[in-house]
Amino acid sequence: MKRAVGKSTCPMNMFLEVFGDPWTLLVLRDMLLVGKRRPVEFLDSAERISTSVLLDRLKRLEAADLVARVGSGERNQVRYVPTERAVDALPVLFEMALWSMEHEPDAQPLERVIARIRSDPEDYIAEIRAELEREMGESAASNCVI
Repeated sequence: MKRAVGKSTCPMNMFLEVFGDPWTLLVLRDMLLVGKRRPVEFLDSAERISTSVLLDRLKRLEAADLVARVGSGERNQVRYVPTERAVDALPVLFEMALWSMEHEPDAQPLERVIARIRSDPEDYIAEIRAELEREMGESAASNCVI
């Protein structure tokens, strides 16, 4: 993502410019940990994101090279797939979830996700990477013209 001249280069500020609102993190959560890809799938999340906010966050994530837009512009043909850069953020997202589990008594996590994070986070990330590679390989193959 191109930065404006004179903007702060503090690492925390730069992180917050990309990830600093709840919707961005929740969209990434749904992509990386739940496997959502199509806009309509994100609208079904418990947090009830609006269509306009969702589309704005998807555009921002695409501009930040955290997701790739795949498919034609036809209705329900567009998918958003997390990039390597998004997968690289997983350790941070995992730590945020673990912090909430420890400090927020009302936290209700996806138990299968928390169990994987606690048992072997590196292996979990490797599985997510492998699944994305398979998905992108299948997507590329289906887009080939014979």
